[in-house]
Amino acid sequence: MLKNKKEDWRGYQNYRDGYGALEAINLIESDVVIELTPSTNDGEPGLSHITAALKRGKDVVTANKGPMVVAYSQLTELANSSNHKLLYEATVSAQLPVFCLLDSCFIVDKVEKIEGIFNTTTNFIIGEIEKGKTFDEALKYAIKAGWAETNYSDDVDGVDSARKMVILANRIYGGKSRLQDVKMTGIRDVGKMVHESKAIGMKVKLLCELICDPDKPLMSVQPRMVPLNDPFATVNEGSMGIRYTFKNSQKIFISSQFLSPRQAAYAVLNDLVKTDS
Repeated sequence: MLKNKKEDWRGYQNYRDGYGALEAINLIESDVVIELTPSTNDGEPGLSHITAALKRGKDVVTANKGPMVVAYSQLTELANSSNHKLLYEATVSAQLPVFCLLDSCFIVDKVEKIEGIFNTTTNFIIGEIEKGKTFDEALKYAIKAGWAETNYSDDVDGVDSARKMVILANRIYGGKSRLQDVKMTGIRDVGKMVHESKAIGMKVKLLCELICDPDKPLMSVQPRMVPLNDPFATVNEGSMGIRYTFKNSQKIFISSQFLSPRQAAYAVLNDLVKTDS
């Protein structure tokens, strides 16, 4: 299959002009489909790819947030009804353990709150503002340094982080949450807060919060000041972090430094191995 893709599918016996991903999913015999197209507001084209794969009786591994935000219930129900796996660990925080931790380490405990720094781009930009740059200067530097894409609005406006909160809420409560349920504030005007926080010995982070309520989970993404003794104050530059508050186990904090896309690829590979278990 990789050989056919490298040759633009022309070496594949069923090739025809315009041969694309859906054709490959439907016509090529495979056990697993790995879906890695960019996240979009309507979930496409990833939503169609995942749906087609599950209907064809294939397991799916994805790092694509879009489909899991707009059609979580539809996709998980389809996977369950076809007795196939839909794994998406990489959608929230690359290699940082999120769902696997809930599924294996705290099965009998109850999650009461989840907080996180889930976007490396905004974390890097805020760090540069702490060093004296304006938002625009920090953004340009982040693009030049490879931490931000030229199409950066989803990151700096909090949309990327909000998508991750919706996926978390849907995993815990079964697909009731939508992107519009998230109270969302980005970092375009964060400069004043950063300077005020330094003066009083605090740090600013774009902090995600999910307060768990079975009826209606409360979700927010917004810049917040955190004390220097808060673990989130140590999550700097390209790092990410998550803090769970459990009913019995109380607070569990995990962080990781994001160095390259290779770490997100590891999370995808880890899920791929799980499809064979």
